[in-house]
Amino acid sequence: MFRFILSFITTFLFFNGLNAQSGAASNGRHTTQQLSPSEAILHKETNELDAFSRKLTALKAAFAEKNASRVVAYEAYILRAMRNETDQMILKISAESALARSSSQIRLEKMDNILVAFEGHAFDLTKPEAAARDFLKLDEFLQLMRETLEK
Repeated sequence: MFRFILSFITTFLFFNGLNAQSGAASNGRHTTQQLSPSEAILHKETNELDAFSRKLTALKAAFAEKNASRVVAYEAYILRAMRNETDQMILKISAESALARSSSQIRLEKMDNILVAFEGHAFDLTKPEAAARDFLKLDEFLQLMRETLEK
């Protein structure tokens, strides 16, 4: 009797585990390997845009809280993301046609000007007016990223 109950429980757990595994694979989520190349690029760029937006919001919150260490960390992340974005834009422009290239080049020039302004930059917690101007520049960079993604 004990063996029968033990084998029944073992069989139940085995089939329950199989059922759980098959359900997880069919939930409709796609990995980047399952997407087409253009969809994978769009997915990656959308994630980069979302991450930049979240870090910019976190930078503004850290500045409002006057948390210098978080401000430095978020600014470093944002600067690195800005460099990556301008590098990606350069690659896109080299692959585009001449007609599409002009609007992309204008966006790239604006992005590059903002990036240059933030090279060697440090937020001063005692100067909120200067920080407000800097945040406007970063918001402009974010908007340029959105325009690039929509195009």
